Amino acid sequence: MNITIIVPSLPYPLNSGGAQAVFNMIDKTRGKNSITLVCIPSRLTRRRHVAELKEKWPDVDIVIYPYLRQLADLWFLKEKAVRALKLLFRKNSRAFVVERALKPYGTHFNGRLKRFIDKVVLLSEPDVIQVEFFPLLPIVGFLPKDVRRVFVHHELRFVRNERLLRDIDLTDREKMYERGVKGEEIARLNEYDRVVTLTDTDKHILQENGVTTAISVSPAAIGSPVRPYVKWQNKLLFLGGYGHKPNVEGLEWFVKSVAPKIAWEKFPNVKFHLVGGGWPDKVTEKYRSELAIPFIYEGFVPRLEDVATGSIMVVPILTGSGMRMKILEASALCIPFITTSVGVEGLGFAHRDSCIVEDSAELWAASLSELMASEAMRHRLSEKAQRIFKAEYSVEALADRRMEVYQFQSVTPYEKNSGLLRNL
Repeated sequence: MNITIIVPSLPYPLNSGGAQAVFNMIDKTRGKNSITLVCIPSRLTRRRHVAELKEKWPDVDIVIYPYLRQLADLWFLKEKAVRALKLLFRKNSRAFVVERALKPYGTHFNGRLKRFIDKVVLLSEPDVIQVEFFPLLPIVGFLPKDVRRVFVHHELRFVRNERLLRDIDLTDREKMYERGVKGEEIARLNEYDRVVTLTDTDKHILQENGVTTAISVSPAAIGSPVRPYVKWQNKLLFLGGYGHKPNVEGLEWFVKSVAPKIAWEKFPNVKFHLVGGGWPDKVTEKYRSELAIPFIYEGFVPRLEDVATGSIMVVPILTGSGMRMKILEASALCIPFITTSVGVEGLGFAHRDSCIVEDSAELWAASLSELMASEAMRHRLSEKAQRIFKAEYSVEALADRRMEVYQFQSVTPYEKNSGLLRNL
């Protein structure tokens, strides 16, 4: 089967849950399909990363829409400059928080991009075109209707917006705009031939909100190795990059609201490790001064198990939707974790059966203290979570499940013009 996959960023290196989701699914299905990966980035893509990925995937055609073509568009350039200034001077203002939620930014859908997509489709001759991530949702208007079009919805934007803005008293105009953004998301999803969600929860939410297109559930996969349980080594670990707002929000909540409620003198040797790329020095220094325990910023690490082994993972996710890859990471590595109902939403892990799930700062502090004090609890929860991971979320099983999504169309395989794509 010929599959053309369109994503907003190169899924390499594996420095985010989204990158892992795309990378692992392609990695496990490329031997069964002829795949063209099209990246339409909103920032410069490093040539070194492209070269490394092509070396790993010699059988995948990787096509990058040049970022300079987007910068050549004066409208895009102006929007980028204005957004950069607002991030610098108005980042935490109420108006800008609302704007960032309700005005998606990153790709300009102009005639130049349409001609590029037309050429890719002509040369790759796809049986299925798969688009991933909300920023590229509108690209369905550029896709031919005689080819099956699939959209993989990693995070429901209107759910993310509702949770992000729930504590802000929106004006009537802002409420109307929020409804309009949601309506457009639903309408665009209904233009696809199939929608893929990562969880059953997201599927039901879409159906309840007017999505009539057929919806399949196909969870994302991680490539972390399965490791045996290792006794706790007095480490708390937070995993997540600075570029994803729920990570910043969750860590801020932990530092400001949860940590001060813990009697750290009972755990004198505990250290807090932050793993993830892009965290500014001023932010990490602030957390280092505010936490009552040692704070260590690890940055991006190529092998999570090198840092995470022997830790308790804290996953204080308050907003967003979709599937939390970091929870699967913890389960594969047999690491106990504590999270929220939003963090575990749609996943098969249950409170005090395979993890700890709490939603208030007080209960988080009490349950984390209990988890740090009990080796028996850590061991029991970790092993149960890993059994669930092996049964339901292994990369092999999830890759087979994704292949079933494509079977809604009978196809006739044919040879692809692969060599020509490299010259786009």
